[in-house]
Amino acid sequence: MFAVIHLPDFALQAALRPEPELWPRPVALLEDAPAKAVVWQMTEAARQAGVGRGLTATQATARCRDVVIKTRARAQEQTVTALLLQCAACFSPAVEATAEGVCTLDLKGLPVAGELEKWAQTIIDSLARLQLRARVGAAATPQLAGLAAQRARPFLLARNAEEFIAALPLEALEPDAETLEILEMWGIRTVGGFLALGKENLAERLGPEAVELFERASSRRARPLHLAVPAETFEEGMDFEPPVETLEPLLFVLRRFVGQLARRLEMVYQVAAELDLRLGLSSGAVCRRLFVIPAPTREVETLFRILQTHLENVRTDAPIVSLRLCAKPGRAARHQFGLFEAALRDPNQFHETLARLSALLGSQRVGTPRLEETHRPDSFRMELEGLSAPSADEPAADAGHEPPTGPALRRFRPPLPATVEMRSEQPALLRSAPFTGPIARVRGPWRVSGHWWDAQAWAREEWDAQTHQGELFRLARQGEQWFVDGIFD
Repeated sequence: MFAVIHLPDFALQAALRPEPELWPRPVALLEDAPAKAVVWQMTEAARQAGVGRGLTATQATARCRDVVIKTRARAQEQTVTALLLQCAACFSPAVEATAEGVCTLDLKGLPVAGELEKWAQTIIDSLARLQLRARVGAAATPQLAGLAAQRARPFLLARNAEEFIAALPLEALEPDAETLEILEMWGIRTVGGFLALGKENLAERLGPEAVELFERASSRRARPLHLAVPAETFEEGMDFEPPVETLEPLLFVLRRFVGQLARRLEMVYQVAAELDLRLGLSSGAVCRRLFVIPAPTREVETLFRILQTHLENVRTDAPIVSLRLCAKPGRAARHQFGLFEAALRDPNQFHETLARLSALLGSQRVGTPRLEETHRPDSFRMELEGLSAPSADEPAADAGHEPPTGPALRRFRPPLPATVEMRSEQPALLRSAPFTGPIARVRGPWRVSGHWWDAQAWAREEWDAQTHQGELFRLARQGEQWFVDGIFD
């Protein structure tokens, strides 16, 4: 037994999938032929208004002034093709990408014999949640299942193959125009009448084209399937006509894409580990941002807030003409914490808060301070990474280090300005907030410098000075400025 999933008006469905609200309206889809673009597919409202296949955009508008003209979207068709294979693979391990909008499934070994209609309805409902209208046909051979899918409303099981084929109109075999005209002149209107002519007689009078049609209508010949492997990426995209210049319509489309990606991930029991956002600009540039989800999830609101927080602070130099959102799937993280191990209740919300703070205060003012590999005092950077608790296998930062000995330096932050009088190239008199008077003993200088290769070059001298009362200070000079850097306890 085989089943075929058929998406009628495949190109039109792909073009209208990001905008399902257009289905009740008259919409005409133009073929993207380079010579002359003509109407290829249309909605039911456009068909009732007089828009037919082969009309130009001007002729279609003359027939229906409210018609919405769309051009074929190849990128969205590729997305729908991948989506169809991913959905079909959830119901059968043997899947074939038969044609555009057509997918064949081998049902051998699957427990669907007694509940075939219910099983097919599950497929139809799954694709409907992804804004796709599907039909499912089932039969003993892939060819018959494909013919049944074309006639399904929305499901059809060809139980008696001979009776089903005999009642089909001749157009169901999709013969070429010349062959169809000849057969109609002979009075052949159904596939049953066509098969009654015999294979040898058709080959003698109409040639190999008629033999191919005869094989297509055969109820006993089962061809092998060319199995396809569904893509492991989940992507949604849309080209904007006209380009988008404000945030609101972009967020509206993005919210819909996140919901569709979440449903697709739910079908394969996975979650989003990464999100790849690409904005194509009219200038030809591409703004790309990769989001690593702290706690992989498929919750729509959580994923959308991550994208919204980023886009609220994005400024582009040209309008946006395309949007692509790709989700890298992963498994949901589940592990048990230790008795004394603390963990964030909602890591995604925590990182979202950090992103909003970074947008308000600047990326260099939010995070965890990390010392830089330099001798420059107070040199550090802020990092958003590494905020989670270290694992049990991670050694502690001070493992293997002995505690320092000697007096501790209690530093002033910021250092206190001072005036120092030099004698014999050594500090002799100090005037500052913590102390004013002569210096009894002094050690130094210790000189350090760095960044000599750029405008942030620095040089520093440090002295340890002791007063007559026994107080010990750390003095520092940078350029012509003196400071009291700290006091030893």
